[in-house]
Amino acid sequence: MKKVLILLFSVLLLASCQGERGPAGRDGRDGKDGINGLVNFKIIDLEVQSKAWQYSGYVDNNYFRAEFEVPELTEDIYNNGVVQVYREYDTGTANAVQLLLPNTRHKEYSVQDENGETLWGFYSETTDYEYGIGKLNVFFTASDFAYEEDMTIEPEDMHFRLVMMW
Repeated sequence: MKKVLILLFSVLLLASCQGERGPAGRDGRDGKDGINGLVNFKIIDLEVQSKAWQYSGYVDNNYFRAEFEVPELTEDIYNNGVVQVYREYDTGTANAVQLLLPNTRHKEYSVQDENGETLWGFYSETTDYEYGIGKLNVFFTASDFAYEEDMTIEPEDMHFRLVMMW
């Protein structure tokens, strides 16, 4: 019984510890508002046809590049915003997915030798980007550099989404 009385007394003591309300704090500084007070953003869909990729041809640094003029990529976005690029796989299908760049995919391939035996090979494909005021460059590199030996090899058609937020 003694414990119950101590508990009841403690609850009453704590419940009665309210004093006068203190003065309101000062207002914080307002930030820069976007449209309707939200973040501004712009999404641009981009496509590179297989034949449109530009081959670098540099010794020990071969890659393919696609250049885009993007007048919407302003100096303000460049200095104060966020720019992200996604590669979209299986565009226009129910299996479509987007992956944030830079992105590396590991792949395998098979060829038949002269005896009919299957030989397997492995390589990685890396897609990355760089941007500046009014421009975006997307790069594609395969780790086996097979296009150095066979100049008819070109990257596939690729779809990208440029997302700018400021």
